[in-house]
Amino acid sequence: MNRNILIIGFLLVAGFVFTNCSGSEYENSSAIYLQTVRAYTDAMIEHGQDYYGEVHSPLFAVTLDRKTLAMPEGESLENIQNLSFEDWGVRNQDRILNGANTMRHQNLYQILYALTGITGDSVYANQADEALTWFFQNAQSEGTGLVAWGDHAGWNFYEKSPAGIDIHEFSRPWILWDRTFELVPGEAERFSYGLWNHQIGNQETGAFSRHAKLSEHGPDTGWDFPRHSGFFINTWTEAYRRTEDPTFLQAIETLLDFHDRHASEETGAIPAEVDNPRSNNLMLWPQSNLSLAIDLWRSAESGYLPDDLAERMQDMALKIDEVYHLLPHEVNEKGGFVQRSHIHTLEAISLLDEHGSPYTDLWGGAYGHRATVKVANKCLLRYRQTGSEDYRRLVLGAASQYLDSEPDSDQVVYPGTMGDAIFLMVGAYELTGDERFLDRADYFGQLALNIFFDDDSPLPRATSVHDHYEANINRPDTLMMALFKLWATLNDQGSNLSLIWIDR
Repeated sequence: MNRNILIIGFLLVAGFVFTNCSGSEYENSSAIYLQTVRAYTDAMIEHGQDYYGEVHSPLFAVTLDRKTLAMPEGESLENIQNLSFEDWGVRNQDRILNGANTMRHQNLYQILYALTGITGDSVYANQADEALTWFFQNAQSEGTGLVAWGDHAGWNFYEKSPAGIDIHEFSRPWILWDRTFELVPGEAERFSYGLWNHQIGNQETGAFSRHAKLSEHGPDTGWDFPRHSGFFINTWTEAYRRTEDPTFLQAIETLLDFHDRHASEETGAIPAEVDNPRSNNLMLWPQSNLSLAIDLWRSAESGYLPDDLAERMQDMALKIDEVYHLLPHEVNEKGGFVQRSHIHTLEAISLLDEHGSPYTDLWGGAYGHRATVKVANKCLLRYRQTGSEDYRRLVLGAASQYLDSEPDSDQVVYPGTMGDAIFLMVGAYELTGDERFLDRADYFGQLALNIFFDDDSPLPRATSVHDHYEANINRPDTLMMALFKLWATLNDQGSNLSLIWIDR
């Protein structure tokens, strides 16, 4: 297969679509989605990997010039470096401009594996396998077993060493553990032990921080977000499956004890963080707890854990559900989900800081903000686990708002948020069979093409107003996976794809 021909084909088709669309009627809407996804992945394989310095690797760069398809340099790099939080809602300490961040590109790996399934071309899955293998074999800390990925760390292509800040933190769940253990069982196991020995600040109480030193032992406490507990527990479940080492059961039980011990006696709500002065143990971040419930349920239903532990995990998840549905969400008529509340009263709380309203808004995406559509996708995940009508009602209430809403063209639009909207509309269609949701998913897909692909580059823009490629909290990989999902749904191929929405 000649991937350059594929890219040229994409540009020709894209040019036709962009110049011939009118209202919500678009030509070739189904074909262009798959073409766009393949052009993107082919460009990343051909041009976006580590071809820098004397030693190369199969890792993918998270920041690229969309015209040269190379990492930015000179004035281009300087302009990107100088973007401020006020410019686009992304903190500079969360960015890797000189290499890879494997966790930030996790959906790219999902796409690669799925493309092999759809096309029969093994090169896509092979590229993913090679990248993951190389990453865990080379970017794993000798001191801790943790790896250079997440919110603050990555891999420097020029220096062939960790980039960013010497901090290990999950930015998403890692849902590729099954494949990772197959490819690099020793490194995956070592990471799992490292997560217990070097991420948990107090192994007696379970106190931990989402941040830990990457290069050497240096765990902390006080930033013990429940969502990160879920990421850890899912990792230890996968490790226990393969080792049957009771250390991993101890790790899981210790975190369960920690959250049980600090839950509100009045409501049962788990606080957002413990012993952090900014919240005084009184703040509930509902979406963090919802993410924990998803991981608890997934791990409990895996069949790998002892029955009594699995039952305890499900009980905690159900309690999280109970609290979640007592919150004063307002997902109808332009309302949102509660972002924060008091753990004893469940009253929605506004903070006098940059995070603003206690409710989500329809199209937010900057650091510290949760768009309604993103939360609705979490509710959709939980609905698919439990079949809860309460979650179904929230999902459809939120989805209905997007039938007549779209991003404000005067505001920064993130590719990930557009991807979330596509996933939600497709999900609502799958729940109801209502063609309005699928039509709206198609509309958002075409809108995304116009916003992020209105020129001759196969890479999406970082945002609607920033003309470089960057995989960060803006999440271009989510948009690309959403377009793939939309193509599959429009062509009755959805059952042949395994694409898991992970941005929680």
